[in-house]
Amino acid sequence: MRILTTISLICFAIFAVAQTEISGIINDYTSVSEYTCENAILVDDESAFSPGDIILIVQMKGAEIETSNSSSFGDILSYGSTGKYELNEVLSVAPGEIQLLNVLENDYNYSGLVQAVRVPVYESAIVTDTLTCASWNGSTGGILAMVVEGTLTFEAWIDVSGKGFNGGEQNNYPDSCPIGLSWNGYRTSTTSGNGATKGEGIASVGDSQRAGRGKLANGGGGGNDHNAGGGGGSLGAEGGTGGERIESYFSCPGPGKGQGGAVPDHSNIENRIYLGGGGGCGHGNNGNGSAGGNGGGIALIRANIIDGNGMTIAADGLSSADANGDGAGGGGSGGSVLLDIASVDDEFQISLTGGDGGNVFGIACTGPGGGGSGGVLRHTTPSLPMGIFVDASGGNAGTTLTEASDCFEDSNGAGNGAGGIVIEDFPLLIADTEWSSDFASATSDTSLCEGSSITLTASGGLTYSWSPDTGLDDATSDSPVCSALETTTYTVTATSAAGCTDTASVTVNVAEAIEAIAGPDTSICGPGQVFFFAEGGSTYNWTPDDGVSDTEIADPIVFVTTTTDYVVTIGNGVCSVTDTVSVEVLDLPELTTNSDTTLCAGQPIILSVSGASAYSWEPAAAVPCVDCSFMEFIPGSTTTYTVIGTNADNCSNSASFTVTVEVCNDIEQYNLNSLPLIYPNPVSKQLQIEFTETIGSPLQIELYNIKGNLVYSSVTSNRIHIIDVQEFSGGEYILRIGSGMQVPIMVIE
Repeated sequence: MRILTTISLICFAIFAVAQTEISGIINDYTSVSEYTCENAILVDDESAFSPGDIILIVQMKGAEIETSNSSSFGDILSYGSTGKYELNEVLSVAPGEIQLLNVLENDYNYSGLVQAVRVPVYESAIVTDTLTCASWNGSTGGILAMVVEGTLTFEAWIDVSGKGFNGGEQNNYPDSCPIGLSWNGYRTSTTSGNGATKGEGIASVGDSQRAGRGKLANGGGGGNDHNAGGGGGSLGAEGGTGGERIESYFSCPGPGKGQGGAVPDHSNIENRIYLGGGGGCGHGNNGNGSAGGNGGGIALIRANIIDGNGMTIAADGLSSADANGDGAGGGGSGGSVLLDIASVDDEFQISLTGGDGGNVFGIACTGPGGGGSGGVLRHTTPSLPMGIFVDASGGNAGTTLTEASDCFEDSNGAGNGAGGIVIEDFPLLIADTEWSSDFASATSDTSLCEGSSITLTASGGLTYSWSPDTGLDDATSDSPVCSALETTTYTVTATSAAGCTDTASVTVNVAEAIEAIAGPDTSICGPGQVFFFAEGGSTYNWTPDDGVSDTEIADPIVFVTTTTDYVVTIGNGVCSVTDTVSVEVLDLPELTTNSDTTLCAGQPIILSVSGASAYSWEPAAAVPCVDCSFMEFIPGSTTTYTVIGTNADNCSNSASFTVTVEVCNDIEQYNLNSLPLIYPNPVSKQLQIEFTETIGSPLQIELYNIKGNLVYSSVTSNRIHIIDVQEFSGGEYILRIGSGMQVPIMVIE
C-alpha cells in the first residue's frame, strides 16, 4: 500500500540531506461534512491538499452525556465516534472534495465536528523557532501532526499549550442573587445569570444548558450564583472542583461550585485521541469574574530519531486569570502528545501540565477556580524511550490573595487537578486497505445436498441483506445457514460503515439426496467369504478394509474371520451417506467321536459322537442308525465313517475315522462261546469281570474313553478281575478283553 511506503517508520534510511527548517504552523485544516461512496470526504476548503499528501482525519466531538439537572449532568453515556482518528492518503482533489486512497477505518458522525489535517512529511527537519498549531476554533485546529523520515532536531520548543478546548467564556450578571438566595442547579442558560458557562469538552449542548456547575464531559463546570469558582478541565484524570463563596452577613451565599471535568476513555482498544478540556468560568456580577483556561492541544509526531537538545514538547492547559471580587475560572487540562519514534539522540521533556485555577482578590471570600488535570502521553513502544522526561502534573487550585480577607490563602473548597497518565503500546491507526468500489464479497458458488445445510459467508460491509431469504436462517447475517430446497442464486447487499452499498452473488446448487443401500445383515458359520453389494451412488468406500477385496467398489468379496460391522460410504459428488452391514461369524460345533481302529472280523464296535445337537452318519448303509449319537454293531468290512454334527445355530462340522476289519488267525485264550460276565453296567465303583472258564494264559484287559484314549490296562490270569472306576469321569467307555472282544461300559459318578 502506498501509505505504508510513504510514512512507515519500521526502517528509515538515513541520508546526508539538509534538514528542513520548520517553525510556526506547518499544518492545514479543513472541516469535513460528509463521506461519499467514492471514498471521498466533502470539505470546506480543499485548496491546501494535493494528491499524495498524508491526511489526518479526527472526530473532535459528538459524545452523548447525561443532561438531567443533577450531579450526573455531563457524565459520558456514549462516545460514538468521538476521538476516533486515522492517517490516510490523498488520492485526488476536486472542488469541495478530497478522495482518499485507502478505505476509511472508522465510521464518523460528521455532525460531531470532524476535521481533516494535512500532515507534512520531511526527510529530515529542524525546529528553529517555536512550532505550534492553529488554535481550536470550534470546528478545526488544535492539532500539530508531522512525519520525519530521518532525524527531527529541536532547537526550539514544540508548543500546543492552550490550543485545545476553550475555557468557559466570561459573562457578567449584575442582577445576581436578587433575594439573597443562591442557585444550586447543574445546568442553566448562558443568559440566566444563575451559573457561569461551562468549559468546552467532547460533548456539545445548546446555550440553554451550557451554564451551571455541572461538568460538560471533560469540560469543567461553571461557578453558580453567587460568585462560585469554575471547575478544572479534564483529560488524563479528573479536574479540580471550583471553590465556593463563603457567606457573610452582607453577602449572598455561593455553594454552587463548578465540578471538575470527567475523564474520557483512553484504552488502546478504543484508540481515541482528544483535546484537553477547558476550565469552567467563575461566576461574576461585578464585571470581575474570570474565564476558564483553555485545554492543551494535540501533538502527533512520527520520527525515526529525535535529537531533543533539552527542549520541550508542551501541550499544557492554561491557567485561569485572577478574579477581583467575583468567582475565578478553572484551569484547562493538559492535552495529548502522541509519539511514534524509534530512538532518542538527546533528551527532551514533555510537558502536559494542567492549568492553575484562578486566584481571587478582595475581602468578600469569593470562590477560586479548580485546577485542570494533567494530560496524556501515548507512545507506540512497550516502554518510554530513554531520554524522555514527562511532567503531567495537575494544576493547583486558586486561593484568596487579599491579606485583609478572612479567606486569605484559603481555596474555599477548590481542588487541585489530578496528574495525567502515560499509555504504552499506542496503536497508531493507519488506513492501509486500498479502496475499491467492489468491496462486497461472498462465498464462491457451492453445492448442497438436498435436506442438509451449509453456511454462506459475506464480507466487506458493516451490515448485510440477502435476497431471496428463502432457506436462510437469518437474511441479515454475514454468515447465514442455508437450507435451500432447490438450486438458488443468492445476492447479498453489503453496506459499509459509511452507508455505501455493494453486492455479491453466490449460487447454491441443490443435489438430489441419495439413499444408501448396502445389503442386509448376514451370518456365516465359521470364517469364510461373503459377497457384498451396495447401490445408490457413484462412489463407494468400505471400512474397515480387513479382508475386503477392493474397498472402492460397490460389490467386493470379503473374507470374514470375526463378527464385524462393515460401513460403506456412498456418494454422488455432492451428497454422502453411509450404511452398515453386520456380518456375524457363528461358531462351528466341535465334534468328539471315534478314532481310527482295527477289529477282527465279527467283532462288534461302538460308534459314539458328541458336541452338536443333531448328527448324520455316512455312509448311511454302513450304520444301523443314521442320526444316532451312540450305536453298537459288527462292521462287515473296512469302512471310513463320517459324522456330520449340526448345532443350534444350524452350523455343521464333520469328523471322519476308519475302522479296519481283519481276519484274525490267532487262537483266543478262552472259549468265545463262553463269554465272561461283566457287571454292574452302568458302574459307579467297581467293574467286575468274571470268566466262566479257567484262563489258560494271561489275558490283556484295556479300558478306552469315548475319544479312544487308553485309560486302563492290565494283564490277568484270574477268573475274576476287578477294575476300580471311581477315579474316572462319568461317561461312555470301551472295555477290550484280549484282541477279540469289546464291550461298551457306562461309568456314572
